[in-house]
Amino acid sequence: MADLASSSSTRLLTKDINQRPQKVLDHSDPRYVRIVQNNLGNTMTLGTSDGQTSTFKIPGSYVFNLFNSYFAFDEAEVGLGGGGFIYRFADLVPHIARLQIKTVTGQVLICDIPDCHKYTNAVLRYETRLEDMLLNNKPDPTGGIFEGLVPPQTMYQAITGATLGAINPFDAGGVQAWVESNFAPNKRPQNQSAKNQMLEPLYYIKGSAANTSLPIKNRIPLSLFKNTICAVDKYRYFGDDIEITIVWTKQTDVYFKATTDPITAGANASVAVYISNLELQLCVENNTMIVNDMKTKFMGSGFSEYIPYLHHRKINRTGASHNISIDITRSIGAYIQKIIWVPFTNTGTINKQYYHGLGAQFNAADATVEADTDIKFFNPVLNSNNMYSAKIDVDKNEAYILQRKKLKGTCITSADDYAYNFTWYQDWTEQSPLWMKPLEKFEPDVYIDGYLVTDPIRYEIDVEFGAAAARDHYLYAVMLKQLTVNKDMITLQ
Repeated sequence: MADLASSSSTRLLTKDINQRPQKVLDHSDPRYVRIVQNNLGNTMTLGTSDGQTSTFKIPGSYVFNLFNSYFAFDEAEVGLGGGGFIYRFADLVPHIARLQIKTVTGQVLICDIPDCHKYTNAVLRYETRLEDMLLNNKPDPTGGIFEGLVPPQTMYQAITGATLGAINPFDAGGVQAWVESNFAPNKRPQNQSAKNQMLEPLYYIKGSAANTSLPIKNRIPLSLFKNTICAVDKYRYFGDDIEITIVWTKQTDVYFKATTDPITAGANASVAVYISNLELQLCVENNTMIVNDMKTKFMGSGFSEYIPYLHHRKINRTGASHNISIDITRSIGAYIQKIIWVPFTNTGTINKQYYHGLGAQFNAADATVEADTDIKFFNPVLNSNNMYSAKIDVDKNEAYILQRKKLKGTCITSADDYAYNFTWYQDWTEQSPLWMKPLEKFEPDVYIDGYLVTDPIRYEIDVEFGAAAARDHYLYAVMLKQLTVNKDMITLQ
């Protein structure tokens, strides 16, 4: 009986192995191709006006991955004078006012980010994993590369034997005086100290000396452009040339000037920012088997998937109460994933350029505030129905409490950090932290996350201030639209 059982087990095991499907792993073999802007070489100058453009054309023969591609360029101020240190904004992509990606044939717009510098400032702290930020390069006047949110620097790690030998611990200052003199606090643009100085990403990169240019090498991953096709890690083949267009910002969007701290003798950028060695470094597939498989599928059934797409509205309001709204119909997208609201100060100059806190507005570069211009309450409304049982009370920290689960593991590390860098997310996706991509856990061909759009939708927010206030309200609806690509057509609907 033992022999019979053993024989039976062997036959069953052998049968299982013989019927198990076998697959050959085809690993991706990425390569980087350098593409320069059409007809303009590799330089650009950002002066007192925005609106200059650079266009990069991707040949239709490429199988490429936008997520793993990046813009590379060097920047420096030219002809600097008049004193003051350079303070280059660091928690955003300050150079790009608008980013568009479209097909050449048919001009199908597959990505459009208006006010891109404001948008990246609003979302990067929320949708970047804290661990990823801490691994980023740290540019400074002596070197390094800017590639997104910059890890904080709080202490010079350079205590040598000679240094300690020069310190008399019995002096009034002693070791404490040396530590304090070598402490580089993580300051916000209005000179407040960051709440979690060891974790909160830098707000600016400061020049090494007054009246001295701040050269920075940039490597801007396209994955920084969250909630768009650029943030989806996937190789694509369109069979058509693709154009990527950058609309550049102006010099005051990139940096401001001040003395040893960001509020003393603050002034707008005084000279142009010179950009050189500009190129798109495109990640392309080099494995011929994968490339041929994708081209074969393109000639057959083609590709069809939902991709994220931004629908945008900017609204200026003044007064003690503001009503803002955004309308959404099926023509804009099939599903709503999120609606993002950011109330930027509309007097944004010098160090206030990107301020969107819940607190009062700053009325001068020296960080004095306008009394009672902080947000007291706000009330999200969907199709005339309140989304919460009562108005959200900012003084009771209710906004942070409602969003806290979504902030886990992000670069928003405290209630104070949240209030200073306030962005409101109305989110209809799975309740995971914002930096996560829940669809990766499911089969994207059968799992769609979001609020189905059948009838017209109006999303509103009623905002109440302590006194008359002015804000530029930015609303971004993250939609899912169906991208279809085959030999006969490319559509996005």
